[in-house]
Amino acid sequence: MFTQIFSIFAAKMKQNRPYLRIFNILLIIAAYGYLAYRLIIFDDYASFFEAFRSADIWRYLILATVVLLMPLNVWCEAGKWRLLLRDIEPMTIWGAQRQVYYGYVGAFITPYHAGDYPARAMLLKNKSNWSAAVGLGLVGTVALLVVELIVGIPSTWLFLNYDQSLPMQYFAAAFIIIVLLISFLPHIVRYLSRREWKSAQMQQLAIALSQLSYTRFMKAIGWSSMRYIVWAMQLALTLHFCGVDMLPVEYLIAIPFYYMVVAIFPSVPALNIAIRGTWSLIIFDTFCDNAAGIALAVVTIWAVNTVLPMIIGSILYRNGKTK
Repeated sequence: MFTQIFSIFAAKMKQNRPYLRIFNILLIIAAYGYLAYRLIIFDDYASFFEAFRSADIWRYLILATVVLLMPLNVWCEAGKWRLLLRDIEPMTIWGAQRQVYYGYVGAFITPYHAGDYPARAMLLKNKSNWSAAVGLGLVGTVALLVVELIVGIPSTWLFLNYDQSLPMQYFAAAFIIIVLLISFLPHIVRYLSRREWKSAQMQQLAIALSQLSYTRFMKAIGWSSMRYIVWAMQLALTLHFCGVDMLPVEYLIAIPFYYMVVAIFPSVPALNIAIRGTWSLIIFDTFCDNAAGIALAVVTIWAVNTVLPMIIGSILYRNGKTK
């Protein structure tokens, strides 16, 4: 619903080009205003700065790696975006990255990140492709959700049955679950694309899926898988930087479970950090009793993967032209 509302409003702005620049400027101002609000209400700066003050050179290298992985994260998403829009608006990988970065500006201030794809679509050359681009963006979201569920469901089962002496049969069973979920993908795609949906957003998704080949959808899942791996690496390194030390197998169980939960239960901007922090404490505290470190890791990864791309997107914005 929020995506549809934002899309309609932004489409009106696209038709009235004198107002488009004003709308984009207001969008950027709103994003920075929300960032300022989050910084003002954050009440644990002591722990935040203590973690940086007490870190050795090795931990700083870990943090630098997390930051340097952010452009790779965006590159994976841009590759998927470029793939999905190939037929309606070919673009360079750099042009796709600019659109993805600007999407962070729209996503930053809207409930459930609803402004992401409409903001990207504002930079398209051909405004008639607006609705199709947003629909294809939703296909990209489904591709990422598929990856999160395929990895997250067996991880949930392992999480609920975990102890340090967990036999290998459990992990073999988890692998079988993953294979079965993948085998059902064609049926899921066929069901989503053929059903008549009452929701305008779901119907938009169904139309986009029906016009997209299964091969291209699987390629989109491939791009999503690469992005997911980058996400997992970033979170594992950030947790380690913040002193949340777990066994490798515990990272492999907890991180997919966490990402699946936050994907299934999205939130409005004002509650984003609080909800992610709550879920992270529930999940990661099972393996490591370091609540302050877990909370700090959530704030740090939010700053790197949400705030930093939003700032870059606002800087790269130039009157909605993409090469």
